[in-house]
Amino acid sequence: MRAQHQSRSRGWRRGLAVFAAAGLFVAACGGDDDDSSADDTATEEAGDETDADAGAGGSEIAAERVAAFRQSLTELPFDVATDAPSDVDVFYVQCGVAVCAEIAIGVEAAVDELGWNYTTVSHQDTPDTVASAFDAAIAAQPDVVLTSGNPREWFSEQLDVLEEAGIPVVAWSLPEAYEPGDGISVNLLTEDDYYFYGVLMADYAAIESDNGEILFVGLPTFPVLSIVQQGFEDEIAEVCPDCNVKVIEVAVTDLGTNLPGTIVSELQTNPDLDMIVYAFGGMLFGVPDALESAGLMDQAVAISQAGGPLNFGFIADGQHQVAEVGIASELLGWRALDAAARLLNGEGPGRAETPATAQISGRPDILSGGLPLQILEVDTIEDPAALWPGVPGFQELFVTLWGR
Repeated sequence: MRAQHQSRSRGWRRGLAVFAAAGLFVAACGGDDDDSSADDTATEEAGDETDADAGAGGSEIAAERVAAFRQSLTELPFDVATDAPSDVDVFYVQCGVAVCAEIAIGVEAAVDELGWNYTTVSHQDTPDTVASAFDAAIAAQPDVVLTSGNPREWFSEQLDVLEEAGIPVVAWSLPEAYEPGDGISVNLLTEDDYYFYGVLMADYAAIESDNGEILFVGLPTFPVLSIVQQGFEDEIAEVCPDCNVKVIEVAVTDLGTNLPGTIVSELQTNPDLDMIVYAFGGMLFGVPDALESAGLMDQAVAISQAGGPLNFGFIADGQHQVAEVGIASELLGWRALDAAARLLNGEGPGRAETPATAQISGRPDILSGGLPLQILEVDTIEDPAALWPGVPGFQELFVTLWGR
């Protein structure tokens, strides 16, 4: 077990603008418009669950996985060369939250490198605006369409048109498989990936909690975050059967409003609670400030996934959060163009090999998209104000793969 955490510095200085910069990643991940998801609490007693991997064996698996994903990457997880075609028209159907703009930075830079042509239309993550944006894509007659993971029902008619025209669609953050078909050629962030993020956070919580008192905070409004929650619940029961695990679920409208007070209440109710797992990094907005005011900053530490500079700042300053399961948004833009080039060449999107420490039975698409994944902590966050690159110098590595 880790040593007791030392007192951490105060002075939380980040406001709503930084929260927006971190980006509600979940809104690009197949969410809906209903902010009225249940906020009732449910308690999970993982101690009643046993299987062949539980107990000491499960703890060893958790420790091995966490150790593996603490390691920084120096190479792209998928590095098969391809001859990128010329004179390609790319159309990006861009969601309305900050993370899609972060991905667009990568898309635009990769388009410039390849000498391709680029058009983008933003929408507001509602069925009508998404359908309208896809109508614009069809009218532009591009060679390839890029899109984030809004529910496919919102643009199913347009997908039929694109598929009939032979125009590949490169997507990410759909709660579907890696190559889902039915108009979508590749899904670079899969349902299995989100399940694994939950698994990885459960492993981290199991080995880092001194007391075995763990709280998971879910956001089930968004389908992929329900998958994160499922991965967490399945894994924590396996690797820490003696942990006392409580699960609460909140609504989007609770973020930055009711949730900070809820966390304070949970800590006051259970003085032994020492580990909190948040389904998404943006959920932590306002929480350290509330803990500071209540004198509870040193009781529990936290981990989340898919966060950004907001979370990196908390980690760097020692304010409640100690780890983030990082997703490299700018690199994702480059990989989307890489997949597009391969599809246009008739090669398929390319598939990365799942590392041994990430292999889970029945989950064949974990990390298939070739995107880096790492547990980021204070000693591996070089610039808290910057996006996590995933792999240093990834731009040059892609250029080499494309024979440029």
